[in-house]
Amino acid sequence: MDSFPRLHLSSRLLTQSCVLAAGGGLVGASWGTLMSRAEARDLSEKIVTYLSGTIEQSPSQYLGLSIEDLFLACNPEPESLPAEQLRSVLQFWSRLPKVDGVPDIVKITPEDVRSALGYLILIDIDEENEDFRYALYGSRIAAVSGFDMTGRGVWELESTTTIQTFFAACYIAAQRLRCPVYTIHEAPPAITVSHWHRLILPLGLKGEIKRFLVCNLPIFKGEVR
Repeated sequence: MDSFPRLHLSSRLLTQSCVLAAGGGLVGASWGTLMSRAEARDLSEKIVTYLSGTIEQSPSQYLGLSIEDLFLACNPEPESLPAEQLRSVLQFWSRLPKVDGVPDIVKITPEDVRSALGYLILIDIDEENEDFRYALYGSRIAAVSGFDMTGRGVWELESTTTIQTFFAACYIAAQRLRCPVYTIHEAPPAITVSHWHRLILPLGLKGEIKRFLVCNLPIFKGEVR
């Protein structure tokens, strides 16, 4: 089973830590990111436990997150999803040939998921740097959020540290669970939608998860923006 690599201090990070300890201010952000990665790994374990279905608390309470209207589920049924874009992407993923439950594919063509174009993200797993990098960031997502994350990592996301950590933890959890993960959370006030609906689908080669196909819908008053 895939598992996100345990936190380790590379020589680069050790060097940065020594500079920080010596009073240098240049590497403070790197040390903060290192700590956030550890928090994401710990949070992912709680997400996996929550998705087991044995927790009665709300996800925000159990996970200790200040994220409004938080919802998490694994292996959602297509009919439980609120929009055609989410349903069609999940149905496409479900039809793919799989190895150990993971589709044996890493490339997606536009024709495969035409109904969801503009709302799709492809995320590559960067194990060396314990990061998740955006290979594709849908044009509609970029238009609504106000930024394009293509080529950047989850720790560069233009949002709060809480959201960065939560997103990373969800990807780690999906990697461990090897199944679709569906989340909903309230959008920040600066964005003109009420909620983001996110469906995370693992893709891989010979059973090893290499990337995620994500359908990320901005919804306002029940309508996709």
